[in-house]
Amino acid sequence: MATWNGSMTPAGSGRGGGWRPGWRMNWHALAWGVALVLAPLLVVVLLLPLGDGGSTAKASACGKAVGPFTVRGTKVLAKNGSVFISYGMTVSGLQEGNWTGLVTEDLVKIAATANDWCANTIRIQINQDLLIGPTATSWDPEYMAAIESEVSLAESYHLVVVLNDETNFAPMAIRHYQAGPTLGTEVFWKDMTRFYGNDPQVIFDLYNEPRTSVPYMPDSTLWRLWLNGGTFKRVYYPFGMAALAAYVRNTAGSHNLFWIEGPRYSLSFEGMIRYHALIHVSGVVYAIHHAQGQHNAAAWNAAFGYLVTDGIAPVVNGEFTNYEPHPNPAIDLIPGYCWPDAPTTVPQYLNYLTSLGIGVSAYQLVPGWLISSEKHLDSPTTMNAKTWSCQPDRETQPGQSAGALIMSYFEQQNG
Repeated sequence: MATWNGSMTPAGSGRGGGWRPGWRMNWHALAWGVALVLAPLLVVVLLLPLGDGGSTAKASACGKAVGPFTVRGTKVLAKNGSVFISYGMTVSGLQEGNWTGLVTEDLVKIAATANDWCANTIRIQINQDLLIGPTATSWDPEYMAAIESEVSLAESYHLVVVLNDETNFAPMAIRHYQAGPTLGTEVFWKDMTRFYGNDPQVIFDLYNEPRTSVPYMPDSTLWRLWLNGGTFKRVYYPFGMAALAAYVRNTAGSHNLFWIEGPRYSLSFEGMIRYHALIHVSGVVYAIHHAQGQHNAAAWNAAFGYLVTDGIAPVVNGEFTNYEPHPNPAIDLIPGYCWPDAPTTVPQYLNYLTSLGIGVSAYQLVPGWLISSEKHLDSPTTMNAKTWSCQPDRETQPGQSAGALIMSYFEQQNG
């Protein structure tokens, strides 16, 4: 959290912070901002006692990690020198245009992540444009207050907090210019560093699913655009992930651990070494999302595991899920979200992550994805090998997913 001086501006802040320098904030505006933060927190406080004592006992038995976090070889170390492996959940209400109606839901999910899922990490997706505008020239103090409320609640549960910069939910015309990091991304992280750059419990996930790519693009072009920027679909990106990481670390002054996602929606890091695309700043963990291809150790090693086995860098699975698509053939299934052989291969995948010390962030507490009902965030979905199907028109038992496997995995690894 930012510290406050007597002027309603975060102490030590420049451009970033809760209010812009020079703004005169009246008491009505201040009261509204405070109410936005406190109201959802009050809802969570009122809801939590309704659970049984088992949740509290379960949560207290689960591992917690204390930063600052540092990278040593292929491992991340906590403050006390122990190895930190992230077992967490993503909440995404703040990425939506209707975020004001979703903050309370996020807060309840954060509480459930700590109390019921035996996690040590929460990943919060933040919409860059909602905070600073598409041209990075505005500032929404109410949105920042919502971010602070989610971070504060997570830290009160002693969770590690991952802040993720998300641009996928901008209007299509704007999204066209945000397939990779932009000058606005630098502004966003300058502001986040003002608030959390010295918070040892916060990790910065620098850019969600870089996508300066098209199918069949040569790998050399793919990695060049990701690493250094360039022209993509008639849009010029003046820098890539290398310069973004260097800016946040060296110019903005962040002391946080970084999660860095790969090209093409971070589906694979294959080719990173061949095309000399490692990020040369300190404290980097590479974050794979929804790995594609065959579901076996050879494919996983080629996509990301080699970074660990070859002693190059630590890895985290920043987003993972497996669920049956909604039984409606008109709804597209996102690639990698449903494995036809999931009842067999998801346990194998989790064992593979364990063997390499790779953490995982499950995606996310939504009915049909990890849970059956929003009313029961502690009741995970299950898989039945006899009825599991990735074909929307062939589901004899709809609504299955890997929820129970994830919950059990977190309990085994972090309990």
